[in-house]
Amino acid sequence: MKIIFLHGNMFFCLLVFGSLYGQLDPAAMVNLTKLTPDQRNQLAKQYGERGQGASKTPPTAVLPNRSIKMVKPEEESFDDRSDFLGDLTRMERMISSDVSSLQAQVDSENSSEDNELLEALAETKSLLSKIKELQRREIEKRAEEFGKSEDDAIKPFGYDLFASDPSTFAPGNEVPIPSDYRIGPGDLIEIQLFGQRNDSFTLGIARDGIIRFPKIGPINAFEKGNQFLDLKNHLREKIREHLGEGVQSSITMGAFRSIRIFLLGEVRKQGAYTVSALSTTINALLSCGGIKETGSLRRIQLKRGGKVLSTLDLYDLLMHGDTSADQPLQPGDVIFVPMVEKQITISGAVRRSAKYEILQNETLQDSIDLAGGVNNRAYLNNIRIERLGSDFRPRIKNLKMPEDLSFKIQSGDLISFSSAGVKVTNSVSLIGNFQRPGEYEWKKGLRIRDLVQEKEDLLPKTDLNYGLVRRKNDDGTINCFSFSPLKLFQDSNTTDDMLLSEQDVLYVFPLDESRNELLRGIISDLNQQKKPGASSDVVRITGYVRHPGQYPLVQDMKLSDLIIASGGLIDSSYTLSAELTRIALSEKNHAVIEHIEIIDLNNIQKELSSSLTLQANDHLVIKKIPYWAESKTITLGGEFMFPGEYRIKRGETVKEIIERAGGLTVDAYIKGAIFTREHIRIKETTQRKEFINRLENLIAYENLEKESADSSLVQSRALLSRLKSIESSGRLVIDLHLQLNSSREEGIVVMDGDKLFIPVKPQEVTVGGEVQFPTSHLHVNGNTIYDYIEKSGGLNVRSDEARIALIKVNGQVFNKSSNKWFSNKKSSLNIEPGDMIVVPVKIELPSKFLENLTLTSQIVFQLALGAAAINSF
Repeated sequence: MKIIFLHGNMFFCLLVFGSLYGQLDPAAMVNLTKLTPDQRNQLAKQYGERGQGASKTPPTAVLPNRSIKMVKPEEESFDDRSDFLGDLTRMERMISSDVSSLQAQVDSENSSEDNELLEALAETKSLLSKIKELQRREIEKRAEEFGKSEDDAIKPFGYDLFASDPSTFAPGNEVPIPSDYRIGPGDLIEIQLFGQRNDSFTLGIARDGIIRFPKIGPINAFEKGNQFLDLKNHLREKIREHLGEGVQSSITMGAFRSIRIFLLGEVRKQGAYTVSALSTTINALLSCGGIKETGSLRRIQLKRGGKVLSTLDLYDLLMHGDTSADQPLQPGDVIFVPMVEKQITISGAVRRSAKYEILQNETLQDSIDLAGGVNNRAYLNNIRIERLGSDFRPRIKNLKMPEDLSFKIQSGDLISFSSAGVKVTNSVSLIGNFQRPGEYEWKKGLRIRDLVQEKEDLLPKTDLNYGLVRRKNDDGTINCFSFSPLKLFQDSNTTDDMLLSEQDVLYVFPLDESRNELLRGIISDLNQQKKPGASSDVVRITGYVRHPGQYPLVQDMKLSDLIIASGGLIDSSYTLSAELTRIALSEKNHAVIEHIEIIDLNNIQKELSSSLTLQANDHLVIKKIPYWAESKTITLGGEFMFPGEYRIKRGETVKEIIERAGGLTVDAYIKGAIFTREHIRIKETTQRKEFINRLENLIAYENLEKESADSSLVQSRALLSRLKSIESSGRLVIDLHLQLNSSREEGIVVMDGDKLFIPVKPQEVTVGGEVQFPTSHLHVNGNTIYDYIEKSGGLNVRSDEARIALIKVNGQVFNKSSNKWFSNKKSSLNIEPGDMIVVPVKIELPSKFLENLTLTSQIVFQLALGAAAINSF
């Protein structure tokens, strides 16, 4: 018998429903998943035998104790359906895993005749198909929710009054008794006697209307009338008549009687209700749970004896708090709520958007009153009414206030009130490096100086040479004008203090930040408004200025104006020559590119004629001073007379830099010089990252091939860890002694970011790697590599003797593959102080995987050697 391992609940549902159901029932699945594992196994066995027949033995399933909570939501619950869809997605992943497991088992056994296994696979796939069908349905329902229109979200007005649960209206005895309260059978009368006789009674009115008063006798409660005041006076007369004038009385109502009424029509719960005798129509409606949204709130009928006694409009209560039309009830009364007939929808800039019920001959003014009035930002010159025409197609009508307040509205009208525009027209705006940016009122005759009066109105580090005014024309296009804030402060009569128009926008710019973000909108508008065959009113400046980029073309703009707009020239700007590129049209209307050389930017105003006034799409390029270098440095450390950071010039050599640093100290160890270069470090880092990615891919592939980690995987992970921990050094091996004695042409030219470190002469030789005791030993003339290894306890079992390496103090690396210096364990290679002997770990190659790691391990070895050489100091 085969044992099939599946997710417990999925396989359980598969066995139970595999042959018994046509549609997946999520609620039933939830109930099944609540069973214990034993109960599930028993039920699975029972239904498995029933579905497969007694002659077949079903596969045994190992069912773990896990369940999936999945409850099918109500139709109107959007959030619950979202949770339900998430449950379906989790179930799909679990069943897909089961399908994969079964398929793998079928493929591994090559068993196309194993009916039990094949049937389990087929039924699991069927269950997965049903799950996907449920997912599709739920997604369609969610799409319907998103497709609802705004009008569907507007609720009918007033029905939330009955949102609470129904309850019997039973006021307490402390409620004041209405003066017109009509007594009836079941009412209790509280009587207290005092004076010559003290006594108290609680007497009820019997069905025949008789009150049985002790020591007085039966009294007809309705003899003087049917109101409580009539009964009260009648009882006092009887007391004086039978008990004498010396007996006083206090008469009041006790518990009120209950009456039976009927609530019918469009109420939530129709039927007969027992309510207090003090109940009114509204009390009764509350007791039955209220009115359905299909019922009328404005034509509620109170019927008595088959006739309509009164009609209640609940809008009077909801909008004005008026209950004058609310009638008290009597036994047998019928409250009937008819269907709502006429409704309109009011939305937009009103205080209460909703669907409202209307009566006959109501007007636009009435609809506004229903909505609580318009809000303060309503636009009353365009009230939109959508109404069905005679052809049953919607028609639009626009109304105004107050001219159309008497316009008659109809059922089904959709009335929408627009909001007033949010754009302010009588204003100017300040944007950029202002102390108080924002909108300001525009008045006729307003000038820039009225808004920017002194430097304190601007933020610190503001460019005082360039400001911009963006103006919108009547045709929707924009123009730009430039001004100098500094001139505004220096001269009150400057032409830069221009008159402002409505909706002008003023820009000032920071000195040390890019201007592209502030100018982005202006440049975009200028590009969009250009005409076919013409260039947009934009000019460009690139090269060595503070803020290169695109700038608006203003009237009579000169080259100097563009340079000022870009923040001005910088230290490396070449002022003796610049290039202006211009696109013009030839006589044949072809585009012609023209290059104009600008000479001497320092005297630009004198040298340029009016013909070089900038045109649309001109491009000015500011060049860099030849051989200009900004802060290129080299760092000197260690045994220099004056170590530190030195600026360098083009073509300067290591020898010249050392001379500038005062030369070397007497303790300097030239052979141990460490020279590092930044671009080499970056290159090493890039290579290392590539090797890390390659090694990670190899490990991932090998994990798929092997069920458990073997020695090769352990070695590869250790190799990966070492590779990630190594920092690239960027060391360049140099012979400093040779450099100090070389000519300038043979010397190493230094570059920006170079570092040169000269150590003190060391006295030790370091042995590291796979030896018994890695450590350092004092240098002894004549000792070989193996002498130092023996001093460290010799090689251990993991050492790779064939790849022992010697790292010289100057950074050079020697090993057996490139040298024959220890063929007889007698090395001819001189071991010097500061050298380092490294014994690598031996890597076995039992598989192709480790063969692929050979190159990577060599890279790790080389990087580690380089790092070890630098760290040895």
